[in-house]
Amino acid sequence: MQKVHVIAHTHWDFEWYFTRQQARVQFAYHMAEVLQALADNQLDSYLLDGQLAIVDDYLQTNPDKRAAMMRFVKARRLFIGPWYTQIDEMVTSGEAIVRNLQLGHKLAADLDGVMKVGYLPDSFGQGQDMPKIYQGFDITATVFWRGMPHEKNARYFYWTANDGSKVLAANIKNGYYAGVDLIENDDTAALLHRIATDTQAHELALPVGGDQRAVDFNLKDRLQYANQQTSDFELVEDNYPDFFKALATSSDLPTYQGEFIDPSASKIHRGIYSSRADLKHLYDRLEHLMVDVVEPMMVIAAHQGIEAQDGMVAHIWRAIARGQAHDSSGGCNSDATNQDIYQRGVEALQLAESVRDYLLRKLASGAPASLNVFFWNPTVRPVHQNGEITLATRGKHFSLKDENGEVVTYEILKQVKVDNAVLRRDPAQEKPDVYYRTTIVVPLTMKAMDWVGFTLEEANQSVAVRQPSTTISNAYYTLTFDKGQLVLVDRRTKQSFVNPIHFDDGGDEGDTYDYSPAFQDWLLDLTLAEAEVTGQQGKLVSELVFRGQWQLPSDLAQRAAKKASVEMPYVLVLKLAADDPVIHFEFTVENTVCDHRLRLILKTLVQAQTSFADTPFGIAARPVIDPHLKDWRAIGYHEEPTALRPLIHFANTHDDKTSWTFLGLGEKEFQLIGDQFDQLAVTMFRGVGYLGRPDLKRRPGDASGLQTKYVPTPDSQLLGTRQMQGGICLDADFVPAELQRRVQSLAIGSLGYQTQTLDRFTTPLQYFPINTNQTNLVHQSPVQLVSRDLVVSSVSETPDHAGYLVRVYNPTDVTVATAGDFILEVAASIRQLNLNLNLNHETKQTLATDVTTFKLPAFKPGEIRTYGIYPRHISLASKKESL
Repeated sequence: MQKVHVIAHTHWDFEWYFTRQQARVQFAYHMAEVLQALADNQLDSYLLDGQLAIVDDYLQTNPDKRAAMMRFVKARRLFIGPWYTQIDEMVTSGEAIVRNLQLGHKLAADLDGVMKVGYLPDSFGQGQDMPKIYQGFDITATVFWRGMPHEKNARYFYWTANDGSKVLAANIKNGYYAGVDLIENDDTAALLHRIATDTQAHELALPVGGDQRAVDFNLKDRLQYANQQTSDFELVEDNYPDFFKALATSSDLPTYQGEFIDPSASKIHRGIYSSRADLKHLYDRLEHLMVDVVEPMMVIAAHQGIEAQDGMVAHIWRAIARGQAHDSSGGCNSDATNQDIYQRGVEALQLAESVRDYLLRKLASGAPASLNVFFWNPTVRPVHQNGEITLATRGKHFSLKDENGEVVTYEILKQVKVDNAVLRRDPAQEKPDVYYRTTIVVPLTMKAMDWVGFTLEEANQSVAVRQPSTTISNAYYTLTFDKGQLVLVDRRTKQSFVNPIHFDDGGDEGDTYDYSPAFQDWLLDLTLAEAEVTGQQGKLVSELVFRGQWQLPSDLAQRAAKKASVEMPYVLVLKLAADDPVIHFEFTVENTVCDHRLRLILKTLVQAQTSFADTPFGIAARPVIDPHLKDWRAIGYHEEPTALRPLIHFANTHDDKTSWTFLGLGEKEFQLIGDQFDQLAVTMFRGVGYLGRPDLKRRPGDASGLQTKYVPTPDSQLLGTRQMQGGICLDADFVPAELQRRVQSLAIGSLGYQTQTLDRFTTPLQYFPINTNQTNLVHQSPVQLVSRDLVVSSVSETPDHAGYLVRVYNPTDVTVATAGDFILEVAASIRQLNLNLNLNHETKQTLATDVTTFKLPAFKPGEIRTYGIYPRHISLASKKESL
C-alpha cells in the first residue's frame, strides 16, 4: 500500500494579470478563512505558498493577526517560508537569490518558524546551483513542478550540485493543483494512479490547492470518501516537512545533477528571458548597485566612522525581492502590474543611488583641504583603470595634481559652458554667472577598497584633445570603419574580423511568456554599412559613433507583406579604453515597430557545439541544438525546446584558440546561430502586444496565462527609446572569474566626487547641507583578495557591525588548488560560516586569530564560502552603536 500525503495549500501569485494591490485585498479575506479553518480544526495544517511577501503585506494591514499566525506557526500547523518571493531561478543573480532567502528566513523566524523546504512549485525552470544554495540555508528538500527532461522522469529523486551538495526533490509532475480533483471529482482511482506514476516510492505527495484557491473546508470529508474508495492507497492529511522525512526512508531513489529546463510536464517558457527587457535591465542595475557599490561602500564608510543604514539596505533588498517573483521577473503580467513593478524598481534605484551619492560626499568631507577630486574602489582587488567624472570649474582650463603634488595627465571627453545666473522673468535682467562643466577621464591606480585624491586648480594652458578618426586603437584592439565596413583587429593575435558586429530583426508573434517567430516572418539583417560614422582617438579613451536608421515593417501585417515603411533610428557607440580588454558598447534605439525581436549578432570564428553562460554560482554548458528539437512533439513536450538560453551576466562561445564573450548589463537571452553555430546572438529587446496567445508557432495549444481571454499589453511593445550597454571581449582562454570581474567593472563604472560649490545639482542630494565627517579621511585597504580563479559574490558588513563578510566561490567544475590569499591591513580573526549555514550568516568556525594574511584552502568545484573578517580594532561607527 502506498501512503498519500495530502498537503492543503494555496498558490498565491504575488502579482500577475492582477496587481499586487488587488491580490492583497483577496489575500486578507483568504487569511481570515485560513485562520478560521485552523482554529476550528477543519484543517490540520496549511501551507502559505512558501513565500513571506504575501504575509508581509498582510501583517502591514492586519497587525492584530500576528499573534494568531505565530500560534499556528509555532504549533507546526501553518507553514511559512523559506522564500520572500518565489524567484525566477534562471535570470536572478546568485547574491540576489541568497538575499531573498535571507529575508524570507528572517521574517519567518520572527513568526516562530520557517519551513525548511525549497518550495518553488511554479518557477520556469530549475537552476543547477539550487542544491548548494539550499544547503547554505540547511534546506535538505525541495518541491518543484516544471523542467524535468524526458530522460529524467522520476517523481522523487536526489538532486546534486557540482560541489557535492544534495537535496531530496519532489517533482510534482501533475502540478501544484493536482489535488483539486480530490475535492471536485469522485474518480479517486484515476487521480491516485496518476500521481503514482514514475516512482517506486511508497510515499506520495498530493498538493491540494491552486492559483488563489479558497480554503477547502471539506478536505477531511473528501479524504474520508477517497479512503473508502481505495484499498491500494492510504490518504493522510500532512505537510511537506513530514512528507520528506517519510520519503527519505525510501530506497533506490535516483540521483540527478544539473539544471532542469525542459517543457515535459508543463510549459517552461524559454522565450521569457527576453520579455519586458526594460524591467530586466532595471532590476539587474539594482542588484549590481547594491552588491558591487552600496554594501562595500558601507564597509569602507564604517572604517571612516560613518554608521551604516541597515534599515535602508533591507528596504531596498525587499523591493528587489518583490521584482524577483517568477511572474514579476518574467514580465508576463498585465500592463498595470508591470507599471507597479517598474515603479517599485525606480523607487528602490533612487534610494540606492542616493545612499551611494551621500557616502561619496560624506567621505570626501573629511579629506585634507588640499584635495577636491576623489575616486573610490569598492572591490577587494586593486584596480588600474580610467576614472570618468564631470567637473565644475570657473575657468575653461584646469590642472590636476595627485596627492604628492605631481601633475596628472587627463583627457577631456566633453565640455559645456553653463550660465548659473539667478533666474528672472526678463532674461535681460539676469546677471551672468558662468562656469564650465567638463567630463574627463584620468588614469587611476587604487588599492583594494581604497581611494585616490587629486587637487584641481585653475590653469591657463589647455590640454591636448582627442583627434578625429574612424580608426581607433588600444593595446588590445583596432577598430576601423571604412567604405561601409567595420574591421576589428585583435592586436595580440593579428586576427582580423570583417563586420563582426551587426543586428537582426524578425517578427515576434508570441506573447509576454514566449518569443515565437511570426507565421509569415521576414528576418532582416541590419548592418552598419549606411551609418554616419564619427570617431575620436585618444590616449585614454577612444570611440566610434554610428548614427543611422533602419527601415523595418511597422507590424506583423507589413512583415507578412515584406513591406518596410518605418524608420527605426539608432546610435551605437563602441569605446576602447587604454589597457582594457573590453570593447564597451552603448546602444540606443528609438523603437517604432510592434511585434518584433531585435538581436545583436557577433560573428566569431568559433564553430560551436556548446554554448556557455554564467549561472547564480557557476557556469552552464548547453548544447547549441536541443536534443529533442526534432522529436519534441512525439514525446509530449508542451513547446518546442528552442535553444534560447538564459544568461545572468555573460554569454560565451569558445574553442581551444579563441574565446568570444558578451558582457551584459541586463540582457538575459542569447543563442548560438548560423550554419556552423559561429554567431553569438543576444536579444536586445522584443515587443509583443498580449499577455498570452494560443497556438503559437513554437508553442501549440492553449494560451499561457489565461486560456479563455486575450489580455492586451500595449506597453509590452516597448515603443520609444531603448538604451542598452555592455561589453564584448576576445581572449585566448575562457576564464569565468575574469569575465565576472569585467562585468563588475562595467557595472560599477566610476565612483567619483568633486568637492565644489559652483554646481549644487550634480546629484539631488548635493542641494542639502551636511556636516563634515568627524573622522579624517585616510587611506585604508581593509581587505584584499589575491586570487585568479575565484569570484567575489559580495562584500558587506556583518550583522553585528563588528566586521565584514566576503563571499567567494569557484565558478568551474575543476578544483582550485591554489585558491589565493586574504591580505588584511589590520590584524583580524577569520571565521568561516559553517557548511550548512554559510549563506545565512549564522554560526561560525574560527580559522585564524590575529592575522594579517590568510591563505585560502583549496576550493572544490562549484564551492561557495562565506568568510567573516573581524578586525582587532572596531570602527568608530561600531563604537557609537555600543554606547
